Amino acid sequence: MSSKLKIFVIGLTFLTVMAFGIFIAMFIKKMFLNKSESPHWGPQLLTIAEELKDRGLKTQAIEQYENYLASQEVDLATRSRVSSNISELYLELGHCDQAILWYLHAKAAQPKAPRSEESESQFQECRKRSGTSNKSQP
Repeated sequence: MSSKLKIFVIGLTFLTVMAFGIFIAMFIKKMFLNKSESPHWGPQLLTIAEELKDRGLKTQAIEQYENYLASQEVDLATRSRVSSNISELYLELGHCDQAILWYLHAKAAQPKAPRSEESESQFQECRKRSGTSNKSQP
């Protein structure tokens, strides 16, 4: 084998080993990264949603609440509370179908959680406005 070919093969081998080493280092760093060091955007999404709700920006608040639920695993109590907030916002917007859907999400997450009579009456009123009065729904 010529000396130029040997140098070329050794050079390629060196580059391959270096690339593989960098890949392994990145993989190990990713796998063993301390969870407290990794950024979690979930709590900020919830804060943003609450702020938007307080400012009356219902559609944007709903979007942020939904992003929050999709961004991380949350306990059932939190899922129920956030789903109830989404349901209430949809009620206020007059979107009965979506309100009922999120009400059922909240109820499924915490079946024994107390539901206010006010929200029940809002569901009834919303259904009357939209022309749906199925008694099997909330």
